[in-house]
Amino acid sequence: MRDNGGSLSYEGPYDAIEKSIAKSGKPKKAIACTIYPGRQPETAKSLFSRAMSPQNTDVRMSIENLLTIMRETTPEDFIYYLCDEFGFERPNRKLLKDAAREILKEFENINKHLAVISKHLPNIEIQWGKDAGLL
Repeated sequence: MRDNGGSLSYEGPYDAIEKSIAKSGKPKKAIACTIYPGRQPETAKSLFSRAMSPQNTDVRMSIENLLTIMRETTPEDFIYYLCDEFGFERPNRKLLKDAAREILKEFENINKHLAVISKHLPNIEIQWGKDAGLL
C-alpha cells in the first residue's frame, strides 16, 4: 500500500470521515450546517452526530451528505478507505499543473482536428451545393 497522505488503515467508513474532518480543521457544527441547511446550528450538529453513529437508526448518512462532507473537508480518507476495503490500489491525487497540462494537450488536439476540417470545408460546401442542385 502506497503512502498517499492518508492513514495507513481505517476502522471503518465513519473513522475515515472523522479523520477527514479532523484534518480539515473545520468545526463539525460548520460542516453540519452545510449538510443540513436551514436548520438551527445546534439541530444540524445533533443530526450530524447521530448520522455519524453506526448504532443510531433514526438519522442515516445519505450519499449527498457524504459528498458534501468530502467537498467540505478532504476526499482522500474516504476514497482510501474504499480502496482498502475493496482491494484497489490507492490513487495519487492529480496535481494542478498536471491537470492543466492535460487540458492544454486536449485543446491542441482539438485545434489540429479543426485545422484539418477547415481545409476540407470548401470541398464539402461545393459538393453539398452540387448535390442540392445549386451549382
